[in-house]
Amino acid sequence: MLWKEVSFLLRSSLSRKILDCLNSSQHPLTVLEIAKKTDIARSNVSTKLCELRKRKLVVCINPKDKKFRFYKLTRKGRVVLKQLNKYEKLNKRGQ
Repeated sequence: MLWKEVSFLLRSSLSRKILDCLNSSQHPLTVLEIAKKTDIARSNVSTKLCELRKRKLVVCINPKDKKFRFYKLTRKGRVVLKQLNKYEKLNKRGQ
């Protein structure tokens, strides 16, 4: 399991919301789209996306016109979210 990333998401509710948003989307999203869907300020979304990119949980896709940057969840990001959800279910049962 990727404990380092799971632990990071447990400490960062904004990053978790962003990953959940990208996971539920059928297509890559821009910073503005993520901000609107999650009700998080654009500057915070940009900061968190930078952190998530460094951890290889999301990837930036630039279309040919390069007017906007689109983000999508990586395979590693999906695995980490799945592990986090399992952890939270187990934690709820233990309480």
